[in-house]
Amino acid sequence: MANTNNNWQMKIMKFAGKVQNNLVVSSITQGMMSTMGVLMTGAVINILINLPISAWTTFLTNIGLQAPLAQIVTLLNMVGIFMVFGIGKTIAEKLGADGFQAGILSLMCYLIVTPLVTDEAGTNMVSVDLLGAQGVITAMIVGVLAGYLFAKLSKTQLKINMPDSVPPFVSASFENLPGLVLTSIPFIVLRMIFNATPFGSFTAAINTIVQVPLVSVGNSFAGQLVLVLICCLLWWLGMHGTLIIIPALYTVAYAPLIENITAVASGMPAPHLLSMMTVFFVVQAIGGPGCMLGLCVDMAFFTKSERYKAQGKLALVPGLFNVIEPMVYGTPVVLNFLLLIPMVLTPTVMFVLMYLGLKAGIFTTPLVLASSFLPGPIIGFLAGGGFMFGVFICLMCVLSCVIYYPFVKMLDNQELELEKAQETQE
Repeated sequence: MANTNNNWQMKIMKFAGKVQNNLVVSSITQGMMSTMGVLMTGAVINILINLPISAWTTFLTNIGLQAPLAQIVTLLNMVGIFMVFGIGKTIAEKLGADGFQAGILSLMCYLIVTPLVTDEAGTNMVSVDLLGAQGVITAMIVGVLAGYLFAKLSKTQLKINMPDSVPPFVSASFENLPGLVLTSIPFIVLRMIFNATPFGSFTAAINTIVQVPLVSVGNSFAGQLVLVLICCLLWWLGMHGTLIIIPALYTVAYAPLIENITAVASGMPAPHLLSMMTVFFVVQAIGGPGCMLGLCVDMAFFTKSERYKAQGKLALVPGLFNVIEPMVYGTPVVLNFLLLIPMVLTPTVMFVLMYLGLKAGIFTTPLVLASSFLPGPIIGFLAGGGFMFGVFICLMCVLSCVIYYPFVKMLDNQELELEKAQETQE
């Protein structure tokens, strides 16, 4: 049985590793994660200008900061331009090419396929929405294609060699110029083709055909619950489930998060109950994937066996800060069928309760995970979901202890019998 489990685990780990390390998937993941600083900055500013304290918002308005800060949030929500640069840069570097030039080129190609809009005065401009939530999938596609094409072309003989007297930074700009020009041609053609279609642009076509249906399914209650469960199951198998689900999570739930932040910054309610943050709070803010804070607390304070009491104390502090490796590999939780039940049950119950709380209007949709390594009760009050969301996260921490308790006691009783048997033999 042990050999069978090990073989099964190795096969799944091998498959997951191939997916996670795939050139395209890993480039999209790393490129999108590079935008997190921009997104979090905008989200924090958004929370500050929308704190439910009338005296504070009045103060910001009176000193003239409310409107400029709201505009900054709108600008920072144009994540497409940051994302396409990051993805193009990442994939080019993985292929051994100049990442910075690839990032700039990817951004240029992204703007090439982005349509202009005309206001009432006849002025041409780029829509903020098309560079934000509506342009996320387009940014992924353009970043991968432009970065890949540039990397391949930069390794050919299509180069402009400048004299040795030319400074290196100048010659570097001219060296790959043919590759830069050739890479842009497909995107120019793409713009012309889609301009002639009913969609009007490549971005509109992608948004209509791919992004809207994908988000509507993946960002649904069932879709997000599946991602939560997959994350926990992969951790139980010994794999880093969080990293594995991130590409899918970004694809289906990143755009709704941007739309929520933009709407709240404009003084409107968030249009989506669910977004990337609703998954992150369940899998990260209550002791990490599996909501293991309760497991750490129960082992530290409610066990009698020497093994589990020591393990609980060892894992408690990391668990408070949502670091689960000491518990996952030290207990171990990996392939422990008794702990599989609460590891799946706890996040399921909490995700359902969060969804019901959002539907009932008890609290609002969280906008930001202030830090994935802050204790859950603290993160909850900084999430932008209101005071009651902080209370909810505190209650979920307690609930985690309750759900894990009977399973911890079963493990503890088993270990106590073993320890007593060993003492008798001695």
